[in-house]
Amino acid sequence: MLSRFAAVTEGIHISLSAEPLFELGPLTVTNAILYGIVCAIFMAYVLIRASKKINVKPIKSYGVSIIEMIIEYIIGVLSGAFGSREKAARFTPVFGFFFLFIIFTNLLGIIPLVGPGFSVGETPLFRPFTADLNGTIAMSVIAIVVVQYLSIKEQGGKKHIQHYFSDKPANPINFFIGILEVFGEFTRIISLSLRLFLNTAVGEILIAVFTSMILVNGRTPIAVIPILLFEVLVAYIQAYVFTVLAGTYLGMAISHSNDSHHDDTVRDPMSPGTLPGESEYSKPSALPGASLHSTVHHSPATLTNQVVGHDG
Repeated sequence: MLSRFAAVTEGIHISLSAEPLFELGPLTVTNAILYGIVCAIFMAYVLIRASKKINVKPIKSYGVSIIEMIIEYIIGVLSGAFGSREKAARFTPVFGFFFLFIIFTNLLGIIPLVGPGFSVGETPLFRPFTADLNGTIAMSVIAIVVVQYLSIKEQGGKKHIQHYFSDKPANPINFFIGILEVFGEFTRIISLSLRLFLNTAVGEILIAVFTSMILVNGRTPIAVIPILLFEVLVAYIQAYVFTVLAGTYLGMAISHSNDSHHDDTVRDPMSPGTLPGESEYSKPSALPGASLHSTVHHSPATLTNQVVGHDG
């Protein structure tokens, strides 16, 4: 069966670009777009079905337990980027989508139905979505736009601008650094998309080469098993890296909001009653018979004069 799927009648089929299947109005539907839609529908079906079992039927199955473990793992991964499990859990539905979609599309792309094994004419019906540069660029643009939106929603537009231009944008140096920071957002799109595309595309090429290395027409699928196992590892690594980087970008953007909130809530540690863990009973005014409450707000020089006069 694997030999039949892996057979290629006219040598190795390698294409770095997605191939068109049909026209839908002004839109050209490629095999990568079709595969991405199929994966998205399948992933949505699995997750919706699992969520219903969790909410309606508390009896857990193996599938539901696996999904819960994946969600907990994503929360743990994002906790390092946000420095808080609460924030990580709040943003998990957004960044968890990227993780699951990338790993779904990469893992399902290993099955024999994806690629030249199942073709319409000479064009493969399905092509891994992340092996199309247009697909990875679209995902990267969506990720960066979502990061900008969540940052503005979390801390407001003013704090978001200060993330790039600090609190004094009129300063020429700060303005120049801010321009570089804004330009850095575009370089993030390029780095995210190229990293994901090249790793997946190279994996597809390796699979095509190894399936046809020993005998002609790609009739030795056993030779590709080590590459398939390696692609499973690559699928996880790429999903992990993309999710962590996107979460880190948001964590860096909203870090200024956390710093300003910390500055507003922390008072002078030298003043009474502000030390961490200090209770009302530790204040001098709360002690029975204490008379120091009238002098705790005096300056150190006044306290010294009072102590000297008392000793004299």
